[in-house]
Amino acid sequence: MNAGKSSFGAPSPATRDEETRHLLQLYGGDAAKIMGAIEAQLAILAARAQTLLSLAGITVTVTGFSGANIARTGRLAAGLLVSGLAFVLLSASVAMVGILRVRWITSLPPSSLEVSIENALDVRDVKTRGFSVALRLLVVGLLLYGASVGLLLLGNLPR
Repeated sequence: MNAGKSSFGAPSPATRDEETRHLLQLYGGDAAKIMGAIEAQLAILAARAQTLLSLAGITVTVTGFSGANIARTGRLAAGLLVSGLAFVLLSASVAMVGILRVRWITSLPPSSLEVSIENALDVRDVKTRGFSVALRLLVVGLLLYGASVGLLLLGNLPR
């Protein structure tokens, strides 16, 4: 495995070739166990995408109940609310299209076990990058949204 260090002091991620060889060695070349491990990773990504979608859904629901009150606070609050909601919805879109879109590992072209592992890892890595993008968008959206709520609360302080 790659013994280098990342900028955070953690070991650098393995290269695709290193990860493939490690999986082959770890599971003794058992294709079912290797693909099962990768499918488990894909399931984790799907579960986390569901969490993102839940947070997005809550944000949209809250907007339906209190969005007008927040927007009445002023242009800045309204702009933050709309921007935050846009980022949250974009995050949900990335999660649905980039992570939850179904692509069966069995639909990959027939090939050697090593190539099949690499292809499955490619699918996992694309979905992982999609999750990272969706998470960042959600965080930005929630921060903007939270700022708009903060303006509402500050606008309602006793004078």
